[in-house]
Amino acid sequence: MIEDAINTLREKKQSSQTRLDALLVIVGKFESDYFPLFEEILQDQEEDPGIRSAVALALGKISGERPFQILRPHSQDHNDTVRNYVIQALGMTHQEAAAPLLVQALQDKSNTVFASASEALGELGHKALPYLIDILSSGAADARCIAAWQLGELQAEQSVPALVKTIRNEESVPVIALCIWALGEIGMCSSEVLQILSEAKAKPEPDVRLRAETAMKKIARHTN
Repeated sequence: MIEDAINTLREKKQSSQTRLDALLVIVGKFESDYFPLFEEILQDQEEDPGIRSAVALALGKISGERPFQILRPHSQDHNDTVRNYVIQALGMTHQEAAAPLLVQALQDKSNTVFASASEALGELGHKALPYLIDILSSGAADARCIAAWQLGELQAEQSVPALVKTIRNEESVPVIALCIWALGEIGMCSSEVLQILSEAKAKPEPDVRLRAETAMKKIARHTN
């Protein structure tokens, strides 16, 4: 049965649905011997983008170093759909080496790819921390928003100095507001954090003030 599925997946004359069904069979009984087949399909620029995308996701679900190495060259694929699924799959591999590729994808012209990159960084969890912290000082405003959000989600205490510095030096109100939100999620009670939040409560921007008030309440709950 598995040999039939492999032959079906290779056969471009078959319908896309038939080939996708065959791919599901192969993934369900996956062995490392099938990696070359997946790599071959992903490299084929004349292949149906839907099939290439499905193979990318399959590699992500398998996870690990080898899937990452196969996916890596396609993080900037010319096809938007394939590129989007490759970015999603890179996060699913849980390889720290995927982080720079995902950071780069935050600059993608496609909003869908940008969204996938932000979610994929979250998939990497704490492996992405150094890269998220770095984005706060060097990324575009929308990328800095994503970094602040993910740092808050991860409750990364080591990011507190960078978040405080960003709040002090930042001009973008959304970035400031999300950095403040992240401090509240992290919950670290320090004189520096409390000072920056107190200063933020006096800012004219409503979202900044509200975020600061909420963050201070969350920190109080963390410490009591």
